[in-house]
Amino acid sequence: MKVAVYFDDVSPEKGGASSLLMTIEDELKKLKGKYDIVICYNGGSGHPYKTKKDDFEYINVDKVRLNNLFKMFCLNTKNSVRNAMLRFFYHNERLYRESYLDYLAEKEGIDIYWFTYPANVDLTTPFIYSLWDLGHRILPSFPDTTKPAYRWKGLDEQYSRLLGKASYILTGNETGKKEILENYNVMADKIRIVPFPVTFFCYGPEEKPKLELPDKYFFYPAQFWPHKNHICIIEALELLRKENGIDAHVLFTGSDKGNKQYVADMAKEHGVDDLVHFGGFVTYEEMKYIYTHAEGMIFASVSGPNNIPPIEAVYLECPLIISDIPGHQEQMGEGIMYFNGYKPSELAAHMKKLLSDPSEKKAVIVRQQSIRNEIVNYSYSEQMAKILDEFKVICKRWKKV
Repeated sequence: MKVAVYFDDVSPEKGGASSLLMTIEDELKKLKGKYDIVICYNGGSGHPYKTKKDDFEYINVDKVRLNNLFKMFCLNTKNSVRNAMLRFFYHNERLYRESYLDYLAEKEGIDIYWFTYPANVDLTTPFIYSLWDLGHRILPSFPDTTKPAYRWKGLDEQYSRLLGKASYILTGNETGKKEILENYNVMADKIRIVPFPVTFFCYGPEEKPKLELPDKYFFYPAQFWPHKNHICIIEALELLRKENGIDAHVLFTGSDKGNKQYVADMAKEHGVDDLVHFGGFVTYEEMKYIYTHAEGMIFASVSGPNNIPPIEAVYLECPLIISDIPGHQEQMGEGIMYFNGYKPSELAAHMKKLLSDPSEKKAVIVRQQSIRNEIVNYSYSEQMAKILDEFKVICKRWKKV
């Protein structure tokens, strides 16, 4: 059976999504002997149609579009006539267009696509769809999901269309499944819970960053979106300084999504700008060092249902302080330091305990050990193999695979 695994842009500046996709790429090596796997990506006109790397065949989908413009134009001209007739005779407003991905599937003998990210596509070929979150539905007040004006409606239309058509939908936990079922008309049986794997760089070497690190610091790796909730950390730093006489340093890394200047301004306004360090881009080796030498990792995001950095922190034995949204509590289980993402006093209390009691850090790491054992023994590739095996049985109803 031929499986086309579709990747988004995996440049490091993409943040957690990038590290996840690069990790999945490593996981594919464990499936290679069982399935005929090709990797699809959008490489623009500068990359060839096909390349070989690490014994995988890579297909540049953009090249498929460019090389078949005339063929697709002719097919869609026929569809335009059909669409006009549907509108005139049956008042059917839906537009039918040919898909480059269906053409590619026919040309390359692809049986199923696996979208490793929430892609906005259209196709009739069977596909597995990864849905990371429903932030636009869960947090509609946040500008991340409503500005510009087309974003909310665009996301909602995309998910309504694709979740219904998907053969399987991947989500990280039961909370994610519940959110999908509450917001979209989807069959529960095709939603599969496949937690995130341990990020690839956790297994590699570490390297001391070039940036100047305080002797003691907390770490928050997150892009500067409003929902990442850097402001709660700023407010907690102010409380620690004013009410407890504690100067707690925090290192922020991640690309700017429009909110970084606001975070910097708020740090200055709250009188803690000397405690806030903006690390910018760091390498994966440096990222690992920052984790292993931090007093703790604060994950303040108010969006779930699950996230990647908490897994990294627990695996690398870095004390985790995380917002208490339902998805996080399900993802990380008991023994973790939770706080209400809108109550900086709760976050400050956890930070104070770690800084004031030298034995607390070791105690937290011991409490995290049970979830770490689960993470270590979990196999992402095995979970995906179960789904692909199930589809293979179905696929035999119409073709030999």
